[in-house]
Amino acid sequence: VMFVDDINMPALETYGASPPVELLRQILDHKGCYDRQKLFWKNIEDMVEMCACGPAGGGRNPLTPRFVRHHALISMPQPSPEAMKQIFQAIVGGYLTSATTNDIKSLSRPIVESTVDLFFNVLRDLKPIPAKAHYTFNLRDVSKVVQGILMVKASHLPDRETLAKLWCHEVMRVFHDRLIDDADRSYFTSMIVDFIRAGFKLPWSHDDLFVDYKVVFADFMKMGIAVEDRRYELVPSTDRLPAVFTDYLDEYNMTNKEMKLVFFWDACEHIARLCRILRQPRGNAMLVGVGGSGKQSLTRFAAFIAEYKLFQIELRKGYGYAEFREDLKTLYFTAGADGLPIVFLFSDTQIVTESFVEDINNILNSGEVPNLFASDEWERIIAAVTPACTALGIPETRDNVKLHFIERVRENLHIVLCMSPVGNAFRVRCRQFPSLINCCTIDWYDRWPAEALKSVSTQFFEQLELGDNGDELRPALCDMCSEIHLSVVEMADRFHTEMRRRFYVTPKSFLELISLYLGMLGEQREKMDAAIQRLSVGIQKLTETNKLVSGMKEELNELQPILQAKTKEAEDLLVRVGKESEDAAKREEEVAIEAEATRKMEMETQAIADDAKRDLDLALPAFENALKALNALSKSDINEIKSFAKPPPLVRKVMECVCLLLGQQTDWDSAKKVLSDGQFMNKLVNYDKDNIPPKIIKGVLKYYDDPEFEPDVVQKVSLAAKSLCMWCRAMKVYDEVAKDVEPKKQLLAESTKKLESAQADLKKVQDELQGVRDQVAELRKTCDDTIAEKERLIDQAKQTETRLKRAGKLTSGLGDESVRWVSTVEELTQLRSDLTGNIFISSACIAYYGVFTSEYRQELVHKWAEGCRARNIPVLDDFRLSKVLGDPVKTRDWNIWGLPVDDYSTENGILATRGKRWPLCIDPQAQANKWVKNMESKNSLKTVKSNDVNLLRTLENSIRLGTPVLLEDVGEELDPAIDPVLQKQVFKQQGRMLIRVGDSDVDYNDSFRFYMTTKMPNPHYLPEVCIKVTIINFTVTLKGLEDQLLGLVVKEERPDLEKQKSHLVLSMAADNKQLKDLEDKILDRLSKAEGNILDDEMLINTLSDSKITSGVIQTRVKDAEETEKEINETRLTYTPAAERGSILYFVIADLANIDPMYQFSLEYFTKLFHLCIAKSTKSDHLDTRLQNIMEYASLQIYRNVSRGLFGEHKTIYAFMLTTAILRAKGDVSNHQMMTLLTGAGVYDPAQLPPAPAGLDVAQWAQVVHVTSRLADEGFAGFDEEMLANGPLWREALEVDEPHKASLPGKWDAELDLFSRLIVTRIFRMEKLVLACSDYVCEKLGDEYMENPPLNLHEVFPESSKTMPLVFVLSTGADPMSTIRRFAADRNYEARTQSISLGQGQGPVADKMIQDACRSGDWVVLSNCHLAKSWMPSLEKIVESLPNALDVHDDFRLWLTSMPVNYFPVPVLQNSIKMTFEPPKGIRANLKGTWSALTETQWDSCAKPQLWHKLLFGITFFHAVVQERRKFGPLGWNIRYEFNTTDLEVSVETLRMFLDEQDEIPWEALLYVTGQIHYGGRVTDDRDRRCLMCVLGKYYDPRILEDGYLFDDSGEYFAPDHVDMDAGMSSVRKYIEGLPNQDGVGLFGMHQNARITFETQETLKLLDTITALQPRTSGGAAGETPEELVSALCEKLEGDMPDNLEREEAGASTFQVNEKGDLDSLQIVLLHEMSRFNRLLDRVKQSLVDLRNAIKGLVVMSGELDAMFGAMLINKVPGLWEKVSRWPHAPAPRLELHTRPHCRH
Repeated sequence: VMFVDDINMPALETYGASPPVELLRQILDHKGCYDRQKLFWKNIEDMVEMCACGPAGGGRNPLTPRFVRHHALISMPQPSPEAMKQIFQAIVGGYLTSATTNDIKSLSRPIVESTVDLFFNVLRDLKPIPAKAHYTFNLRDVSKVVQGILMVKASHLPDRETLAKLWCHEVMRVFHDRLIDDADRSYFTSMIVDFIRAGFKLPWSHDDLFVDYKVVFADFMKMGIAVEDRRYELVPSTDRLPAVFTDYLDEYNMTNKEMKLVFFWDACEHIARLCRILRQPRGNAMLVGVGGSGKQSLTRFAAFIAEYKLFQIELRKGYGYAEFREDLKTLYFTAGADGLPIVFLFSDTQIVTESFVEDINNILNSGEVPNLFASDEWERIIAAVTPACTALGIPETRDNVKLHFIERVRENLHIVLCMSPVGNAFRVRCRQFPSLINCCTIDWYDRWPAEALKSVSTQFFEQLELGDNGDELRPALCDMCSEIHLSVVEMADRFHTEMRRRFYVTPKSFLELISLYLGMLGEQREKMDAAIQRLSVGIQKLTETNKLVSGMKEELNELQPILQAKTKEAEDLLVRVGKESEDAAKREEEVAIEAEATRKMEMETQAIADDAKRDLDLALPAFENALKALNALSKSDINEIKSFAKPPPLVRKVMECVCLLLGQQTDWDSAKKVLSDGQFMNKLVNYDKDNIPPKIIKGVLKYYDDPEFEPDVVQKVSLAAKSLCMWCRAMKVYDEVAKDVEPKKQLLAESTKKLESAQADLKKVQDELQGVRDQVAELRKTCDDTIAEKERLIDQAKQTETRLKRAGKLTSGLGDESVRWVSTVEELTQLRSDLTGNIFISSACIAYYGVFTSEYRQELVHKWAEGCRARNIPVLDDFRLSKVLGDPVKTRDWNIWGLPVDDYSTENGILATRGKRWPLCIDPQAQANKWVKNMESKNSLKTVKSNDVNLLRTLENSIRLGTPVLLEDVGEELDPAIDPVLQKQVFKQQGRMLIRVGDSDVDYNDSFRFYMTTKMPNPHYLPEVCIKVTIINFTVTLKGLEDQLLGLVVKEERPDLEKQKSHLVLSMAADNKQLKDLEDKILDRLSKAEGNILDDEMLINTLSDSKITSGVIQTRVKDAEETEKEINETRLTYTPAAERGSILYFVIADLANIDPMYQFSLEYFTKLFHLCIAKSTKSDHLDTRLQNIMEYASLQIYRNVSRGLFGEHKTIYAFMLTTAILRAKGDVSNHQMMTLLTGAGVYDPAQLPPAPAGLDVAQWAQVVHVTSRLADEGFAGFDEEMLANGPLWREALEVDEPHKASLPGKWDAELDLFSRLIVTRIFRMEKLVLACSDYVCEKLGDEYMENPPLNLHEVFPESSKTMPLVFVLSTGADPMSTIRRFAADRNYEARTQSISLGQGQGPVADKMIQDACRSGDWVVLSNCHLAKSWMPSLEKIVESLPNALDVHDDFRLWLTSMPVNYFPVPVLQNSIKMTFEPPKGIRANLKGTWSALTETQWDSCAKPQLWHKLLFGITFFHAVVQERRKFGPLGWNIRYEFNTTDLEVSVETLRMFLDEQDEIPWEALLYVTGQIHYGGRVTDDRDRRCLMCVLGKYYDPRILEDGYLFDDSGEYFAPDHVDMDAGMSSVRKYIEGLPNQDGVGLFGMHQNARITFETQETLKLLDTITALQPRTSGGAAGETPEELVSALCEKLEGDMPDNLEREEAGASTFQVNEKGDLDSLQIVLLHEMSRFNRLLDRVKQSLVDLRNAIKGLVVMSGELDAMFGAMLINKVPGLWEKVSRWPHAPAPRLELHTRPHCRH
């Protein structure tokens, strides 16, 4: 049996089939399938297929009848409430049988009934609308409630109230925790209160349960208890939770990397919820909240509390599905084989591929991942799990062991998923993977509420030192923290609404605000205290010096008489010292003689002593050795000798000698007695060796001289006897020596006595001598002191004189400095007190406002500063980040390195260098890139791209060496492998600071810096990215760019001035830096000076020199500032040109929002602007010169840019350029512009005054709007004018050019040109494009509406070997022939290589480019849009060209591509772009065609007169058939892509026929050209007939006659023969004279066709320009996307016509012919009706389904989700396009025909 669950879950492919279902159907149909590995058919026998699926809808697809027919269908409906109650009553009733009281037991029924009723209420009222996709509930949820209740033993329930609270707690956890808003939560809690009162009969109110007391059940309140002994019980006081969690956190931090958590109530709740889930078998959680909410931190903490191991995958470069499965195996082995509980923490940021989620879905659902383990791994698992099966008594079969393994995994493995609700991914995953909801308990993480923010800040600010008024400031700061965070949340929403830029505010930013504030406040205080201290010390030293000066003068006068007295006294003393010193010297000689005699006596005595000692030294070692040997004897050794009944002879000899020495008999019996003596050893050791009688010694000699009486010989017989032998011999040797030494001892005693007497005499004489010496020394000391005193007084006098001189030097030098220092100290003291608020707002700026543009930043800062002032937090009156944290010297350096000089850019510099997180710069103009590269180049900056294979290696090396890294071209997602670097996950190990990069731990160097830049102008970074980086918007500002371009203009116009300015900037930066260094040096030396600074000559000289240098520099700086002021004034005269350049660039930058191919880099634009300055007409008159620059630059840049725009966008670009210039001048107001673009906006017709006759409501609404809104712009009283003279206005404006019409009354003079555009919009909207074109011509010149055809001869010189030429194609366009023709003109055809890109062509193209770079050939890469995967490689190739050494100067790279958003932006930004499409309008089309024709072609036919006329005819025909397309189905039923190839081949055919035939073969010409060359594209017969008809007008014999007209206007004809004979120039001149606007008569159309076309063009122009404007206001404010789409669905449903029925047709519509048949037209009409009805059915049904899905009545499927997204942006849903007739036609609005139209 093969069981397949969720059979209808797999997604459908493009054509509506489900591949897995089709494979299963194949098995059922054909009894087998193909083995795709070994490529053969496998027959499958004896298999029954069993499938399960949910009802179709909400991600589940309907199954095809072809598959269903193989199965017997069994429906399993949702159990009824009664059935559910019966099931759960049995469970709960059985559980409560062990309860202690009947009161508790009686609650079993209320619990079950309340739970089931609550479940059905939730099912009914809380629907899974798109914003609440996880609101899907099923039977499992009821089971989870009961499972939760069963976690408390019934016997532990004290009373029924506790059980009621337990029920309340469990339903809250299962149902309430997933609810996302207060309305749903309030509904749910109210329902619980109702059930408590009705079912449980308890009188509890809402406040009792959810406000005054919060119900929490937990098992962690008692710490130190084993997990298995913990009891799940009611927490008596939730106020204790923060304290308990703090204790757990302390424990956690002791064994893990430190984690800082603040336990406000929301955090405590989330931890308790997680602990509850983890204690349940198969308890899995899905935590839903934006990144940075604390989901992962709280999970780690909860796992620690539960004493579970936690596992999380580590993403690294190349981490994929295979590595993920290896990690899953690790989890399975831990949970299943080892049987250990483990938490698997998995975040949506770790989803590299959706297969990860699919595997997790399988684990949640069944516990198994298909094919996870290989057979050898299963063997290992079975071996590990078998003992557990044995212990449980499970039969040890292979299947049983496997089953038990999976069961253990499900019991022990707890999956915690961290998901973000931002974007569509969460909703789609909920739909695709139902187990994420069904098998997980969901916990929704709200944005941190204000009280949580306040609680966190309060905890962090608790120890913050804030001075005397700290008690008032601290709560004020906490309030401001919360206010700042919430204000940024609001601003981010507004920023998205108005600027379409998305930014997410997360708690991470809030924590960074606090962290930055605490760090920077301390740092700035220290810095300021140090500055104040240094200045104060300097002031103090100077003040002390000034006080000393007057005292020093008096002191000098008093010193003179003292000095004379001291001199006399010193002279007397010197005489006396001389005499006494002489007497002392004589006595000293006498004493010396006595001392010599005594010394000789000492030497003699010492010699005697040494001799005696030498003799003794011979005997003593032997004696000591003998003693050692004796000491080594033990009692057993003695007993050994005693035990001899008949001792060996040598032992006997030894003992006889011992007895002899001890004065005993020398027989063996005596020896044994001696040995038995307890004091035997003591007697030997303490033997009186100095007094041995000679008789005994004589006896001993007998033994001593015996050759056998040697220790070594004795040892052979007895070890103990050896020691006694040694002692005997030692006694004999000692006695011998002692006899010789004794006389010497006596002699020594006598000598010593004499010596002592002599020494005593000498001591006496020496004492006398010392007395004399002391007397002389005392006298000499007195003399020296007197002389020293005299010298001191002399030095003092000199020092005082020197000090006076130095003091003068010091005070004159630093006197003015001290005054400045005093004021600086006062200023700094004030600033220090203001630091509290200034640093607070600065921290908020760094943490929050990097992503915002200047206006939004200013608004935020103003709001924050006002909030601080309102709470008495000191803050600067004109707070600016650059003022508080900016360093002028550093800012100058930044400017030199390329950072623009405006305040916004300086703020960005501060954010990039001061933020806690690494900066990610939104940098479309590469300004940040340039600045970082210049700034960090001295530090060996490494630059890498996000797709670089060496990214991790580069990071490793740079982190180790402490060098900066710049990561360029970052996308919207960051590589997960660099997460540890982004999050600065540095850890300490064995005293080393390490960080994990990839697979290795790298030593972390604090000097490492990491910068990231992206060229995307408006990236959408999800919260998961926002929390890791500081996003900084480096998009160039108008002011910043203006300053850069001003430098460019002045550099070109006044190079001397710009050179002087650049030199001044550098020198002033250096001088200011030197000044600062000198002041620091002065203050540093003053502060370090010890004692009186006037004594430090080097210090005084250094200070003096520094002051002189400082003075010189100050003068220089002052002069430089004056010069800079003059230079700036002169430079500012060139501002208009720079301002114009800035306007031009910002208009061009907006083009990228129209089409992704319209990319122009700032660098490219700057080069272009520079070229325009150089080439524009010179003039000595400044105003004229500036005008020339502005006009020339505007036109040339317009032409250069418009060359790369499609025709439909050129008018838009010209109009945007014109209005931007005029808005900058103030000639057009913002109100005027928005009125022109949006009209009256949203209005209520009921609120309008009655409209005059002849005006519809929309026109009248606009009249009323402009009257009130644009009164100051000349429209005051306009509504009254309409009421009075409406008919006159209608008559005046019913002309072809209403914007030029003469208006009634005063209005003709009062309304300017722009106001006339508004009037045209109101009354003749279809003419607005024409009016805008004329407005551009009027304001800027006709050149702006003339788009000359593409001329490669003009374009090519602008290209270079490093700058590609890119053709942007329209459908059907192919520029290859143009390129080849141009190559032939330049003799390069043979050296032009081309390749059409597609699958596998990338490497070929790469090699072709490499070869061409060396040879100098041209390479053409066609259809780049077909090689999406190769585009990054192309980007690398193009970017490497400027740095490559071997690129030939003649090399050129040509690229062609359709507009696609994946074409490399850097390639587009720095290339020459050209659009390749038919020009717009007959005149432009003809100009393009005739500019491409050559003289050779003109003269190539043998019949020139016929050739020239017919050549003009066929080119005119080509223009007409292309221009007919603009009328849509009125022009051609199907839009055909006629292109230049059709024309070229038709021209060649014409020439051939004329050359080969005598007569013109008109029929052949018509057939070949109409039916083959052009007609080959035409698939509709009616279109083919129309084509031949149009061609017949130009291939007509009459065309050869002069005066033959192509239409009734008389303006279109073939030039006459005379003009033709004058050459091609005359034809081109004629074409130049044709009208810009084509008459509809030329196309054979009615005037209404033109109105329709022109209206569409107008709407397109207005919509496009409106889309580029900031959305500062508009209707439907506050409506959610769901409300908007729902309202649109309702409106469309109301507009839907009924299906077309044949019975309702007119009487003759389906009238049969005489044969009773319908004709072909009627059959086609029936077919069309059928298709139209099918479309109506699909539209109606899908609208109903979508509205139900939005209400949550059905689950939002993938198709409905896509439809929701499409309708939100006003696009036709793909769901409808599939069944419409023209799926590829552009359809910006759904326009459905009503029944009368269909009948017609």
